[in-house]
Amino acid sequence: MTARGAALALAAALLAAGAAACPVDASPRAADVLLTTHDTEGRVVAWTAERLRTLGVQTWTERRVVERPGAPAAERSIAYRGVRLRDLLAQPGTDPAADRGARDTIVEAVASDGYRALFSWGELYNAPAGERGVVVLEANGRALDAHQGPLALRALDDLRPGPRHVRNLCALRVRRLP
Repeated sequence: MTARGAALALAAALLAAGAAACPVDASPRAADVLLTTHDTEGRVVAWTAERLRTLGVQTWTERRVVERPGAPAAERSIAYRGVRLRDLLAQPGTDPAADRGARDTIVEAVASDGYRALFSWGELYNAPAGERGVVVLEANGRALDAHQGPLALRALDDLRPGPRHVRNLCALRVRRLP
């Protein structure tokens, strides 16, 4: 078994036991907590599914052309329901847009298996890409499966969808660059 496979097996076992494991958690989290946000001062906010929904669930459609050798190109369309990453970060104490000095911050999205993806202040708050950074709750009208969720993060305007697709999103950390 690969190291990634072992990490996924461990995360699945912990989720099945009712404790969501996240590499950035300092202590065990409550069973209903899906996500934590960490600000630059070390404050942590816990997010349940219900609390996330209070931010206003929206729908985004991603259309991609899928090409496979020997087969005609096909368009694939997925309807994602969730909350905008920027809206989630716009909470008191966490919001990098509220602090003019926060232009030297990054947002690190962390998966339960340790995978991480980064977003700069500029792309989230000063570029069109910030409109379509999505914390996903559902895809095509269904809750995410165990491989994808319970939460995922998608940067829908990225040219290559894979590198910043964070399955099993468990934390968002706002960090200042040195």
